[in-house]
Amino acid sequence: MANEEEWQKFCRALGREEWLQDERFATVMARKDNEDELEKLISEWTMQRTPEEVMEFLQSVGVPAGIVATTEELFEDPQLKHREHFRVLEHKVIGPYSYELPAFRFSKIPHQQQRPSPLLGEHNEYVLRDILGYTDDEIAQFLIEGAITTEADLPQISSL
Repeated sequence: MANEEEWQKFCRALGREEWLQDERFATVMARKDNEDELEKLISEWTMQRTPEEVMEFLQSVGVPAGIVATTEELFEDPQLKHREHFRVLEHKVIGPYSYELPAFRFSKIPHQQQRPSPLLGEHNEYVLRDILGYTDDEIAQFLIEGAITTEADLPQISSL
């Protein structure tokens, strides 16, 4: 619990107001010192419910709660689907890949990821020539000296 108010709401929600008077759980430090016993008591209550039931019940009484979800469950989560939280893009090496988009949205900037992650060295020429102003000869020298890496230097996917 983030604070004493949440702890009190939690105890009352579980019908365990006696925990509020129990010295083992009187403070955050006391609860930490008696963590194993407290987890055992809470587990007795949660084992009778699904994770979703626990989350929804606690949220309904003002206690912040959420389930620990698997990756598969996250992809099926109705809220994440509604917010288009994942986007599949074609990656040059691994093929279709799901990218997690930011949880926040800006009103005037698109939230969609526009391209897949770059390969190592994929944008070297653009950065070196167009942004930093190096000549083709200088870039070629960087390659000869091994100062920069290109896509050709990547291991083949079959060797991974």
